[in-house]
Amino acid sequence: MVKQIAIRKHFSYFKTNSEEIQSNSFDEKLDQLDEELRAVFKKYGLEMVERQTQFLPIQKLSIFHCEQCNQLMVNRDMNPTKFDSNGLYDDLSYVVLDGGTHDGKNLCEECLPFAHRWGHYS
Repeated sequence: MVKQIAIRKHFSYFKTNSEEIQSNSFDEKLDQLDEELRAVFKKYGLEMVERQTQFLPIQKLSIFHCEQCNQLMVNRDMNPTKFDSNGLYDDLSYVVLDGGTHDGKNLCEECLPFAHRWGHYS
């Protein structure tokens, strides 16, 4: 029998503003959350070994919720470079999908029609 290790990623997000970031007001809440998560993970025989928080400027990156499915998305019609190929953002493609504007709505790549340049299957 070959032993293996399984690594599972958990993604979550919260909205904040520059004032909260500068004052570190969320730090206590996030530290408490981490303690509670470690206890839950331990209950199921899992170890929480890493966590990372990234702050993304919503307006600058043109981040929206898809108006059809509510998925986080970058409107590539407004921001064609997405995250500037920055390696820090590689995992975010699971959390913040590509998307664009169609019929005046912000739609993620899954909800855009096939013919749209940012549609998932185009």
